[in-house]
Amino acid sequence: MVLELIFSLLLTAVIVYIAIRLFHSIVLGIILILAVFFANYLIVGAFPDLKSIPIIGPFLNFPSTIGEAMESIRNVFFNIDVISTSRDSESNLLITVTNTGLFDAAEFKVSVDNRNVSISNNPKDPLKYKETTTIQTDWKGNFTYILIEAKQAKATYKQ
Repeated sequence: MVLELIFSLLLTAVIVYIAIRLFHSIVLGIILILAVFFANYLIVGAFPDLKSIPIIGPFLNFPSTIGEAMESIRNVFFNIDVISTSRDSESNLLITVTNTGLFDAAEFKVSVDNRNVSISNNPKDPLKYKETTTIQTDWKGNFTYILIEAKQAKATYKQ
């Protein structure tokens, strides 16, 4: 009984020691990487572009600017995508849109070739996460560019 207690305490102490050393190594590594970035900023005057690193750079998908980072975070919460376009029986433009963001998309506005068009039907509003709706517009001609705007998100479609 006493031997088991001593063995379990020793085993726990070894695990705690290894965990502390591992945590220390990770923190030290992060500090060293930040120090390299800071030194590069002091010497060159800009933070390095991680995508320009030879061999591994193309595989890094980190945003290169703060604006790109904020945009990628924002797209997780507010994002809509145009899935397809088609025509109805009266040749009106139909646009199928899905909400890929975590929050609702509402108040849709459509512009085709930089001209605002009216929405003829009543699409789902608000459009919940992973829901899809079709927007019927009064556009009858050909188009090259569609912009769908919701309250917090935008989606473009180029033909």
